[in-house]
Amino acid sequence: MADNRGDPQLSWQTVVAAITVVGLLAVAQWTIFQNQFANVDKTLVAMRAQDTELKATFDKYLTIREHTEYREGIRAELDDAQRRLSALETAQASIINRQAHDAVEDRTFQAVAKATDDRIVLLQNQITDINRQIAAALIIIDNNAASVGVKRSQPSLPP
Repeated sequence: MADNRGDPQLSWQTVVAAITVVGLLAVAQWTIFQNQFANVDKTLVAMRAQDTELKATFDKYLTIREHTEYREGIRAELDDAQRRLSALETAQASIINRQAHDAVEDRTFQAVAKATDDRIVLLQNQITDINRQIAAALIIIDNNAASVGVKRSQPSLPP
């Protein structure tokens, strides 16, 4: 309030009001500061979880890529073996025709050729079974990781 001369005077009510306003401002600033720290912690936890998920996805992708490369290598080896086998069969047929002097000898050569063919088919079937088992193991590993609670987005599979 002002007295008759126009000079301002401080009353106890004005001082208490000013202290209350300053206190409220300090408490508000402290609350905002604490809230920002809490948000930083939550963001940090979310970013770490996302980093872990990305690493797991990357590891899975590497595993799939390595398996695909392995299958391509096996396929190339099988193609090479098939090509070599065709050349051997052609050479063998011409050799058998020239060297087989009687029916027994011819049947022996044919039996050896058939046994060799059967063994190659058996090996190809075993390789196919191994590839199926590896693929099944990868699916089981992926399902187990998903059941443990590791959240991950579905990675795009390589072609």
